[in-house]
Amino acid sequence: IGHRNPQGLFYKKKKDLIINTEHGPKGGDEVNLNFLKKNETLPNFGWDIASYGTPYENIKDPYKKSHSKYGFIEPFKNYTPAIGISEVVNISKKDNINGKYNTLYVSSLRAGSIYMLETDKDLTKIISEDRLFFKEQRLRDLEYDSELNVFFILFGYTPSIGVLRHLN
Repeated sequence: IGHRNPQGLFYKKKKDLIINTEHGPKGGDEVNLNFLKKNETLPNFGWDIASYGTPYENIKDPYKKSHSKYGFIEPFKNYTPAIGISEVVNISKKDNINGKYNTLYVSSLRAGSIYMLETDKDLTKIISEDRLFFKEQRLRDLEYDSELNVFFILFGYTPSIGVLRHLN
């Protein structure tokens, strides 16, 4: 409940978790984590009451900026100004120093980038962020092949597929 315009969906079976990306209005693109719990009411992510974006029209901003203050689920990450958020992929790896960690890879149309959000093992907080920029491109889709250890990227301006090796 309370999603505006979902773009990317990723299901993490071990955690029974749906990770989704969605466009906000003018700004406020979001990454949301929906932990599925049996016999619990559906979580509400706040649209069309709460958003970190603003209306496109020249009108007074009607959106509440805090989600939690009004009983909604806060986005795990929001992008304002908008990045034209697209696909999301989650990769979990074992790190000899810190144990297990997760990285969310978020592609963007407007910003022509892959945003990398490294999180703790339980996906409760972002530990670090990075960005990989592709000059003059729109990244429509992103898939990861764990056997080949590569990302396949569908570009938008010049219809093409890119292959990007994942470095550990």
